[in-house]
Amino acid sequence: MEANTFTNIATQLRPRLLRTARLVLTDADEAEDVVQEVLLRLWTAWAQIGSGTYAERLGIRLTKHLCIDTLRSARVRYWAAMPAADSLADAPATSAATVREREIREALDRAVDALQPRERQLWQLHAEAGMRPAEIAATTGIGVRTVSSMLSAARYKILTKMKKGGYINE
Repeated sequence: MEANTFTNIATQLRPRLLRTARLVLTDADEAEDVVQEVLLRLWTAWAQIGSGTYAERLGIRLTKHLCIDTLRSARVRYWAAMPAADSLADAPATSAATVREREIREALDRAVDALQPRERQLWQLHAEAGMRPAEIAATTGIGVRTVSSMLSAARYKILTKMKKGGYINE
């Protein structure tokens, strides 16, 4: 392992990895953490990588995947912090509107979980991370038209499930 070679490549690669992470993640600190993790993984695998070009491609791919993992874990933390549906019975002061809102949120989560894995990934990047189709395309490597088409299909599937469940009236 050549520490100097890796240091040179990492110095050149870091700004690009950081831009990619910031496109996906809204928090700059989380983006920094992702880039640090990617550089650490590249360093540990440097003996097998050996090439700057391959290291760059692998670094971008790792950044994308770690950003998605970060978004997923943030979603899990968010929903874990929400009170369970069982605790609604224990809260007599809870209004009917609040109960209905939670039911709708849970139905929406079930509808999103029922999507195909790729559609779910794109939907989460769009709906939860607030990314536009062009940003999603740049992050995932999928064409902008394909991203727009898949988001439209996901939207239709979610809307259909919400209608069937009686959560949307039309």
